[in-house]
Amino acid sequence: MEGAKLDISGQTNNDSHAPTATYRPIPEEDMEEEAVTRPKSLIKVKPDKQADGADEKMLPQGERFNSAIAMSDMKASPNQKQNGDAKLDIGEVKIFGGMDKEELMKYANDPFWVRLRWFLFITFWVLWAAMLVGAVMIIYAAPKCDPPPPRTWWQEGPLTEIAPDSTPEDLKLIDNNVRGVIITCPEDAYGDIDESHDVIKLIKQAKDLDKKVVIDLDPSSSTVWFEDSERNKEGLSDFYVWKPPKNFASGGAPRPPNNWLNINNQPSWTYSDIRKEFYYSPFNKPHLNFNNPNVTDTFSDVIRKFLSFGVEGVRIRNAPFLLVDQEFKDESMASVAGYDHAQYGFYTHSRTQNLPGLGPLLKQWRAVVRNKTEDGPFMVKEELLKPDVYRVHTALVVDLPVQARAFTKPNTSVTEIINNLNHTFNIENIEWPLWVVNSTAFPKDVLDIVTNLLPGVPLMGQNEKVDTQLLKIRKSLSVMRGICDIHGVNNNTVLAFIRVTSGNPGVLVLMNSLNEKVIVNIPKEIPPLSTLSHVTVQLYSKNFNESDYMDLNAKKDATAVHLSAKSAIVLSYVPKKSE
Repeated sequence: MEGAKLDISGQTNNDSHAPTATYRPIPEEDMEEEAVTRPKSLIKVKPDKQADGADEKMLPQGERFNSAIAMSDMKASPNQKQNGDAKLDIGEVKIFGGMDKEELMKYANDPFWVRLRWFLFITFWVLWAAMLVGAVMIIYAAPKCDPPPPRTWWQEGPLTEIAPDSTPEDLKLIDNNVRGVIITCPEDAYGDIDESHDVIKLIKQAKDLDKKVVIDLDPSSSTVWFEDSERNKEGLSDFYVWKPPKNFASGGAPRPPNNWLNINNQPSWTYSDIRKEFYYSPFNKPHLNFNNPNVTDTFSDVIRKFLSFGVEGVRIRNAPFLLVDQEFKDESMASVAGYDHAQYGFYTHSRTQNLPGLGPLLKQWRAVVRNKTEDGPFMVKEELLKPDVYRVHTALVVDLPVQARAFTKPNTSVTEIINNLNHTFNIENIEWPLWVVNSTAFPKDVLDIVTNLLPGVPLMGQNEKVDTQLLKIRKSLSVMRGICDIHGVNNNTVLAFIRVTSGNPGVLVLMNSLNEKVIVNIPKEIPPLSTLSHVTVQLYSKNFNESDYMDLNAKKDATAVHLSAKSAIVLSYVPKKSE
């Protein structure tokens, strides 16, 4: 056995005479050929629990992998033996990456492409210029925002009212700056009136003096058709308000239909011995029935008649009393103490005053005035105690509604004035009232400054003079079209209000209600003017005696404006953009 040992070192073993075995590595190629030609029965495969993938299911026919490589693109190496490893040379897929510089230069100077480039270049700039011109034309030709229409002559004012017994000579004494004159017709407006009547002569004289005329008429009563109506003449029987007696007294005397009283604490009904009925007469005259369309149309004709004489507007009186309750129910008792059932103040008068149908009735007459004049006014003499009654679809059908509450009390405070102004502008939504001043709490010129610069029109006395400087300020856009912001400053002892509109200087009015001098810190007291530093003096009342503020157009410190007792001052300022 020893002699059979293999000496892998390659040295000869001297102890044995047997042939010596030597080690020679078998080439790998021979081993591969032997493995191929070796019988399968001599190959022992050791089982392996690990899956070698032989038992994996083949993919379905539709899901088998398809090579994207064409066999024509595969190249086998000639040095490789059959069934051995294969070396594949796959050609690169060509991708278009655009023309290179050399190819591009071939077309750079080609006439076709040169012309095309110039055509596109010129077309681009022509279209750009066309769009620019078009944009400019659109901006230029687009309709601008219309400026607010100018105020009418009766909105600009001022207006005055003359006494019914005035003569044409009295008209000559009216200030030249007064735009319109209210002339009262004392006669029956439904009667025959021609150019020989005094009221028509006044109208002609006013026109000669270049004054606009507003005629004051009473549509409520007339005697023109009364006798025919009393005799039940056809078409006139219901021209007036008729009602049979409620019952008869023990002596046979007829009793009125209800408890309606007039302002003289007398029954509003008068008995007719001819018709044996009562007719309604709240002003001791037979009252026309305005629930009858013929009566309404008749007064429309009266308006046209006076407009033909040259009047520019109409004011009617007794408007709250025109309509009465058609059920003729008794008046309810009011909650005011100190009256008994036989007195006018005992009742609410909800059946005889300010009835809901008043708005449509007045609107019809206003349309007549508008159609016959160039936007002439249609006014009511009485103050509107129930403004909603004088509206149709929220629109007020009365021009220049009277506002007398704010400046009629003998003694009034700034708080009362502000409350009345806020009620007029914000609660009643009256934009442009007619200011009537009867208060003695302030000098007349002080109240003139206030009422001229508040929204609305002042009603001047017949012989009053207009302050030209005040009128100039009134005509400014800030007063004619600006907002009105009202404040009570210095513990509600000074009335302050601002008039301002965009792009125009603001106007600030201060009125001192005390009998002593005060100093107003405008930025501190008036929040909208909190950044104001200087104001300019424009006007002051006659009793203003602060010498430092008597130079008109002088700039003053806004933090310390001096006000004399019971005086007023008008200041201008430059509003901020946010105002």
